[in-house]
Amino acid sequence: MHGKLVASSNGLLCFCNSSAIHICNPLTGDSVELPKLAAESGVVGFGFNPTTKEYKVLDIIYQRKRLRSDSHLAPFQPKVRIFTLGDSQWRSLGMAPYQFIERQSQVAVSGRLHWISQDLVKDRIISFDLTTEQFQAVPLTDRMTLDRQFFELVALRGHLCVAASNASCGLDIWVMNEYNVKESWVREFIIEGYLPKELRSTNGRIPFLKSDFSAVCSFKGGKILLKLWRKDLVLYDPVHEKFEDPMFEGALQWHEMVVHVGSLVSI
Repeated sequence: MHGKLVASSNGLLCFCNSSAIHICNPLTGDSVELPKLAAESGVVGFGFNPTTKEYKVLDIIYQRKRLRSDSHLAPFQPKVRIFTLGDSQWRSLGMAPYQFIERQSQVAVSGRLHWISQDLVKDRIISFDLTTEQFQAVPLTDRMTLDRQFFELVALRGHLCVAASNASCGLDIWVMNEYNVKESWVREFIIEGYLPKELRSTNGRIPFLKSDFSAVCSFKGGKILLKLWRKDLVLYDPVHEKFEDPMFEGALQWHEMVVHVGSLVSI
């Protein structure tokens, strides 16, 4: 399967490239190509609706709109299209009043897809409800300062989380313990910077690079799997505040990572 890995959802994977979007089940080997779009795909999201038991693909295209008959152009206008797996064609949802950042992968929590939206004032988290097919802003606590610093979205233990770089060249992880409740945001983890094992012989301390580190997932025992700037993987134990180097053959060659749970679901 060629293309960018968009997301894993309820046993299925979504891939996209400039000309096509595919859904596949890596466990059964089944795959399907979605109907072709008239324009190139933009920001793509993929998720499973637990209420209706439907898989949906969202495609957000940015197109400039001419203001008058001359060459002046308005800012990008996001056009939203949606496809429900099993249908024969895409549906238009009109325009969305947000500027989504594609570099962060979308995160699915509570039957909603989430992206980071950037405007002239500040960054925000925007959700898309797979049932109502509506966008809305997710409330953030006033204690969470996200402006002008790197942060990304991640789902840990079924909760929406924000992983943000901190002053110690490490990582702060904020957890929304009760979905869509502003007061439920808690800075649950404060992770210090980490030096990969192959660089520990040096005297210096190489921090996380703010443009390329992330929390991948958490385990039942509480440990968190992190991806570092060299695409190394490391386990963090928040109880003892220690790092562990997991032994994954070929880990340095991985270019994309996603948490995937296999299923025999038919496409």
